Parts: sequence; C-alpha cells; structure tokens
Amino acid sequence: MKRLICIILSALTVCAAFLAVPCAAKGKAVSLKKSSATLAVSKTTKIRLKKKKGVKITSVRYKSSKKSVAAVSKKGKITAKKAGSAKISVKVRYTLKGKKSSAKLRFSVKVKKPAKGFKTRLSAFCNRLYNMTSENESGNYSMSPISVYMALSMLYSIGDAGVKNDVKALTGMKDSDFSRTKELFDKLNRESTFGDKTVSKLSLTNSIWLDSDEEFNQGEVEKLKKELACDSKTVPFRSDNADANKQIRNSIKEKTNGLIDRDFSLDNETLLALINTLYFKDNWDNERESLDTEKREFTSPEGKKKREFIIGKYIQGKAQSNSVCDYYYSQTSCGYKMKFILPKDGHTLKEAMSAQNLNEVNSKKKFGGADRNGTEHFTRCIFPSFKLESDTPLNDIFAKNNALQNAFINFSTPLTKTDLCVSDMKHNVVLDVSKKGIEGAAVTIFAAKASSALRTKPIEYHDLVMNKSFGFIITDPSDVILFEGQVVR
Repeated sequence: MKRLICIILSALTVCAAFLAVPCAAKGKAVSLKKSSATLAVSKTTKIRLKKKKGVKITSVRYKSSKKSVAAVSKKGKITAKKAGSAKISVKVRYTLKGKKSSAKLRFSVKVKKPAKGFKTRLSAFCNRLYNMTSENESGNYSMSPISVYMALSMLYSIGDAGVKNDVKALTGMKDSDFSRTKELFDKLNRESTFGDKTVSKLSLTNSIWLDSDEEFNQGEVEKLKKELACDSKTVPFRSDNADANKQIRNSIKEKTNGLIDRDFSLDNETLLALINTLYFKDNWDNERESLDTEKREFTSPEGKKKREFIIGKYIQGKAQSNSVCDYYYSQTSCGYKMKFILPKDGHTLKEAMSAQNLNEVNSKKKFGGADRNGTEHFTRCIFPSFKLESDTPLNDIFAKNNALQNAFINFSTPLTKTDLCVSDMKHNVVLDVSKKGIEGAAVTIFAAKASSALRTKPIEYHDLVMNKSFGFIITDPSDVILFEGQVVR
C-alpha cells in the first residue's frame, strides 16, 4: 500500500511539473498587446507593448521586412503602402529588478488590395498614364489624363472586340465602366458665376469629325452622340485637307478659350478624327482680385534664382508625410484642388510622382484638422507661379508600352464599311497657374484612316474570366484628376 501511495505521489509531482511550464511562459516581461493587423492601403496602426510590473523599457527599435508593403516609424506607427505581407521586428531593451535584458518580438502585417470601384480604377489609370508619358521628361511638363480617357472612350465605343479589349487592357477599366463615362462627363461640366462674372468653368467636349467623301452609318453616329455627348461634323479631309484642318483648329481654339491655337496637320488620308477638348478656369478667391505674392529663391538643376511665389490661403489641416514626400493642397473658390507633392531630401521627383505615391496622395481625405487635445491646425501652400505648354507623343508612348495594338493595325467599326487603323494620336496641354487662379486647356485627337492590313484568316476573341483565386495633381471637388504634371525649372 505504501508503495502504491509513493507511485501516485510521484506521478502527481511529474504532472505538476509539466503543468507549471505554460504558466511560466505566460509571465513574459515584455510582449505585444496585439501581434497582427490587416490594413487597407494608406491606412495606419500602432504597435503597442505590454509589460510586467517592475519592467522599465529603455529603448524600442522597429524594422519592416518589406518597407514597400508596410513602412514603420521610429515610434511604431505602421503605414500600409501596397498589397502584400510584411513582418515588423520589434527589439525591446528593458530592465527588471536592476537587471538589463532584451526581447525580440514580431508583428505581422497584411495589406489588402484596395476595393476598386469606377473612380478608383479611373484614378489608377490616370496616374499610370502620367508615369508612362512623363518617363523621359526632365523639364516642366503636364498632361490631362481625363482628356485622354474621354478620347479612349470614344475609340472604345466605335471599335470592334479587339479594340475594346486593347482599351480595357490599357485603362484597367471594365465594360460596365465605359457605360458610366457619360455620367462622369455630365458631372464634370460645370460653370459658376460671382455677380455677373464667370469665375469658374470646367468644360469638356467630345466630337467626331467625318470625311465628307466617306459613307458613314448615321445610326451609329447618333448612338455616339447619345452615349458620349459626342458632336459630329463633316469636313473634307481628302478633297480639301487645308480647309478640314482649319475648321478643326478654329473649333479647338473656340472650345479652349484661345489657349490652344495651332494646326494639328491631320493628313489627307484621314477618314475620321475623335477629339476631346478640356477647358478649366477658377480663381483662388472670389472676394479678392488675387492672392499675395513675394520673391523667394527657387532651386532648379541650373541653380538658385528668385521667382514670384504665390501665398496660398490657410486651409484647416496639416501637411501629410510619407517615406518619399510631403504633400498638401490649395483650393480654388469653387473647391477645385491643386495638390502639391514635395520630394523629401534624398528622394527624387520621379519617386515622389510614382503611380503608387500619386494614388496615395489623391486618395487622402483627412488632414488632421484638430488634435485630441483640441488644438486646431491650418496650413497654407506657398508655390511659384508658372505657365507651361506640353506636347505628349501618344503614338510613341503607346507603341512602346504595347498598347492599342489592334487600333494601330486594323479594326472594323459599325460607323463605316471601311476597315480603319489609328494613324495619329495628339495630346497638347497649356496650363497657367498665377496669383489670380488656374487656367488650363487640353486637347486629345485620335485620327483614323483606311487600314492597309489584309485579313487572311478569321479572327476569334476570347475572354479569360478570373472567377477563382489567381496568382501635381489638379482635381475636381470629388478628386477626379484633370491634370497631372511636374515643375522642375
């Protein structure tokens, strides 16, 4: 009996020893309150520590395994940059009962792909397009992505399945998105007056110019008018090319308030031209003639020189900062925004104007107007006045990026029995930012002629449906991008 009791007591002692191990593990001197987080792009969270009684933390260091996915500040603030996963290593030094010690902890971050809607996809395309077109620009440059999008929408509308697929691949948009282009067009067109004076105007026009010697399906022309508010005009491209170009020049000049006045020299083989024009003007302030200015130094690649700087109005909020730039905005009298992006020391303008960074800047809504303690913040932008004109060689850029291949070679259209190819793409921008306000204009032209390509075999088009797992900005008040650009000198 005594022997049995001894065996039982020994067994209980062993069990007690095993049960004591987890309890000891729970008594870590320093640990994380939460060890993981799932964030949307541009969202933030903070790593928080918990410690045992008597522990004094002397230092904490944070390091991200993938800064491009999740960046972490010296204070443990994590900012989600792009979709993916990252580990944040946390090294804590502390003292306990006079003894120095350290702990290595891990925090897991998963950044979700942003939920994409029509406006998100449009903004992403605008920023990708700016990156494409500005890749080799080293001086002052601007372009209007919304004008190019409108011209592409017209091309999508008249194109066959191959062209439609090309346009979707280039823009990242869906078929359903193009059915909303007219809604966007109507929303963007607006005009505001102050007294008897027009102080703000955003005007977009779509038009199709048809050769007078070609037979076109008028039903399809009417459909284009209805779907995209597209005006139509017949001109003698082939029989009197000079007159056709003169009419187009006069029309563009009128629609851009004289800012764009040039001969675009569409050749005498042109059968049709799709043209979008954009004109924008707004004052900084209705109540004053102009904002104050002062002379300041501006640093360019050629050195420092004195420039006229515009003193912007104070707007509630604080300038925002990420790993490559600081950014904030000035606002016109009718709520249009000019968002300024200033590269940080050690970072280039190209890094600051990457598509990823532009998406972050343009999606920012809250600018920290007040602290928790009730302190309110107001910030103003001070920026040089500038005027620029830019031509963007869309033909070369799209060819280099393998975009719109079907449109360049051969496509059919219900507009006419003649097979077409896009022979020329032109994009011109004029932008004037002064102490009074902003005035700018853009034109995008897609000219098409009869295709010389011969189809020797029938063509089939197929869809691959991913239905399971698979591997400066100037905006309207709702953040639709009107212009993007850079000012270097």
